[in-house]
Amino acid sequence: MSPHPSLLLGWPDLVAFSYMIIIWIAYAQYARHRAKRGDKQSLSHSMRLHRITWVSQMLARDVRVTDAALLASQERVVGFFASATLILLAAVFTAVSSSGQIAALTGELPLSVVQSDAQIQTKLILIAVMLIYAFFMITWSLRQYGFAAVLMGAAPMPGDELQEAERQRYVEQLARLMDGAGHDNNAGLRAYYFCLAMIFWVLNPWVYAAATTLIIAVLARREFKSKTVKTLEGFF
Repeated sequence: MSPHPSLLLGWPDLVAFSYMIIIWIAYAQYARHRAKRGDKQSLSHSMRLHRITWVSQMLARDVRVTDAALLASQERVVGFFASATLILLAAVFTAVSSSGQIAALTGELPLSVVQSDAQIQTKLILIAVMLIYAFFMITWSLRQYGFAAVLMGAAPMPGDELQEAERQRYVEQLARLMDGAGHDNNAGLRAYYFCLAMIFWVLNPWVYAAATTLIIAVLARREFKSKTVKTLEGFF
C-alpha cells in the first residue's frame, strides 16, 4: 500500500518526532536543574566544582602557560565538532537529492514502512535542522571559550592587591562563563545523539521512538551514574 501523496508525515511520524522533542527538552531541563542543586551526582555539577578549583589555583600561579594551553585544548575540541557539523550538513543535503533511491533502499529492509520521496525529504530536512541547531550551540560554546580566554588573560597576578571578595567574584564569574560554554557544548552534542536516532526514522517511526528512548537512557547513565561521574565527585 503506497503512502498518501498529500501527507508529508503520517501520524506515527508526528507522534515519534513529538516524543523525541518532549523528552529531549525534559531531559535538558532536568539535567540543568540537577546540576544547579548539586544534591545528587551530576557530571555538569562536578565539572563546575572543578572549574572553580581550577580558576582558584590559577590565581595563585605566576606562570599560566599551562592554564592557557588547557583552555585552548577545549576550544580545539569544540571547533572540531563545529567543522564536522558543516560536513554532515552537506551530506544530508546531498541525500535529499537522492530521496528516491533512499526510499527504494529502505523499503527493502526489515521493519521498514512504505514511504514517498516527499516523506523521506521531509525527514532529512528535519535532520538538517537539528544539525543547524547543533552548529549554533557549538559555535556559541566556542565563542564563550574565547571570552574565557580574554578573562584569563586579564586575571590578577598573585602580587596584586585584591580583596578576598573581589578575588572570589573573579573566580565565580570565570568559572560560570566556562560552565555556560560547557552546557551549550553539551546541548549541541545531545542534538548529535538525537540525530543518530533520527536516522532510524527513515526506516520506521516506531524504531525511531525506540532509538530515542535508548539514547536518553545512555545519556542519563553517562551523566548521572557512570564511573566517570563517581570519580569526579570523589574529589569533593
